[in-house]
Amino acid sequence: MTKAQVVITQEVVDDTDPDTSYLEQDDFAERLAEYRNGDFSFVGVRATALIRVPYGADFIETRISSSGLWGIESDSGQDYFDEVFQEERKTLLEMLQAMHDFEVVASH
Repeated sequence: MTKAQVVITQEVVDDTDPDTSYLEQDDFAERLAEYRNGDFSFVGVRATALIRVPYGADFIETRISSSGLWGIESDSGQDYFDEVFQEERKTLLEMLQAMHDFEVVASH
């Protein structure tokens, strides 16, 4: 029997509803000005798995993603994004492992 195939990728996604309230503090006046000037935005980093499930001679593809970490300043740098991705990848792998043994709780 052919095994399912999984490809895990990093996604850096625009955060369309970030909590910017910390920028209102006195120590963040310059950073707030940069944000308002559009010098940076906020993003989320998540791990996404493309899952190819064998079905006869073909595969059925589906995707699942970790919940992600959001509210990250977009200029935080790729090293930080990679660090967050590794944590999100661990979560995603735990999610995939949990799907190995499942229970159907409803079928309509």
